[in-house]
Amino acid sequence: MNQNYSISYAFFVGIDMSKEKFDVGILNSNGEKIAHKVFKNNYLGFEDCLIWIKSLVGDEQTIFVMEHTGLFSRLLWFFLQDNSCSLWMESGFEVKRGMGLAKGKNDKKDSYRIAEHALNRRHKIKITPNYDEDLVLLHDLLSNRNRLVTDLNRLETPLAEMKKHGNKRSYEALVKVNASAIKGLKISIKEIEEAINELISTQEEWQKNIELASSVKGIGKWTCLWILVYTRNFSKEFNSRNFASMAGVAPFESSSGSSVRNGSHNSHFSHKFLKGILHTAAMAAIRFNPAMKEYKERKKKEGKKGFLVMNNIKNKILHQVFAVVRSGEMFKLDYKHPMAA
Repeated sequence: MNQNYSISYAFFVGIDMSKEKFDVGILNSNGEKIAHKVFKNNYLGFEDCLIWIKSLVGDEQTIFVMEHTGLFSRLLWFFLQDNSCSLWMESGFEVKRGMGLAKGKNDKKDSYRIAEHALNRRHKIKITPNYDEDLVLLHDLLSNRNRLVTDLNRLETPLAEMKKHGNKRSYEALVKVNASAIKGLKISIKEIEEAINELISTQEEWQKNIELASSVKGIGKWTCLWILVYTRNFSKEFNSRNFASMAGVAPFESSSGSSVRNGSHNSHFSHKFLKGILHTAAMAAIRFNPAMKEYKERKKKEGKKGFLVMNNIKNKILHQVFAVVRSGEMFKLDYKHPMAA
């Protein structure tokens, strides 16, 4: 995200999204409430909203602030950026923690509180980069594939257990009634994977970064694609450290004064899904990267806990991925840094 300290915003527009409607609260630079209004969550509502806001603020510098609410906020996000509006998509968790002691809650209050969040942090405003509809599509296809794979496993795993431990009659009955569902899921998964491959074939920059990142031992195709989505194709705003922080595998010191020395630990404020797929990558890296296997065995002999070692390996893998992408060179198992002794 781009921080722009040179812009002085005159108005702060807080948007509280919901499925059918969204509330808009406007504050000026002194924190005074200017106006509030409710609009329908569709294109007509978006246009009415923009006309109404411009009638109040004119050509003054205005920042729009809204929480990430997944699918419900997507079309408004696209609309505002298509109309060259300065937009900050902020984490709802960040907004809530920044409220302090807040009593009472409704959509109108929330819209003003979101605007106030931006006002209080006006020197740290992070303008959301323009959307990339190809990356949005890739994210949706990957999410859909995950749901189908999960559903397939939920059907096939009990059948496999029934075959091994259950009675023959029940097993044959369940196989028969689930056959069409399993077949349909497998066909859908195959079609989604073909759609993903077709999308990738149209993106030369993606192809290059996927090839580089996938050369790292432990990083498979699907893990690589998820990293590509969440880094916006390894955009410059991301590096190995801040992405590791987002994925919950970067250590942070916990100390205070002379008495509190809790050491360094991972934060629970992280993206659990990314952390999960990186765990699978770490297990693969231990199998296929001798250096990672040696590192795990060495730390185990030192008495380090298993999850600590695994987190360190996840962190190392991310550093390797970003290193090969930034350098443009494929991963080499026998690589030694020129500065290494």
